[in-house]
Amino acid sequence: MKYLYAPWRDVYFERGKQGCIFCRASESKSDGKNFVIFRGQHCFAMLNIFPYTTAHVMIAPYRHCADLCKLKKKELSDMMEIAQKMTGVFKKVFKCRNFNIGINQGAASGAGFAGHIHLHVVGRWPGDVNFMTAVSKTRVISSAPEKIYGILKKQLK
Repeated sequence: MKYLYAPWRDVYFERGKQGCIFCRASESKSDGKNFVIFRGQHCFAMLNIFPYTTAHVMIAPYRHCADLCKLKKKELSDMMEIAQKMTGVFKKVFKCRNFNIGINQGAASGAGFAGHIHLHVVGRWPGDVNFMTAVSKTRVISSAPEKIYGILKKQLK
């Protein structure tokens, strides 16, 4: 099988057509609708609803900025503090043993939303299903984003 149909992902693609998902989420009062799980002073964390694993968040500054070199020190610091918080929560909730943490800056690097810099935190486990994306272009996610959102929000209160 080449493709698996996942209709719940339609929402993700529609959001991308409506402008910057990070600006919209940062300005909205509806954190649940936008899957914003944590708000810091200068940055916030939101679920990636097109994740590589169950434990996958994106951390972005409130300010629209595409270049890591143009972030202010307070934004960089807040971004890393939130990444540290997320890894701790992922260890506790999902029993993640390892992490991929990184930034794809610009479209050529693979950034799906190149206009707004963001950091990915992806929880990993020994023997997880990482090979699925490379071998069959398929991702295995054990829970719906709404369920994961509820679990993480409880931990971050």
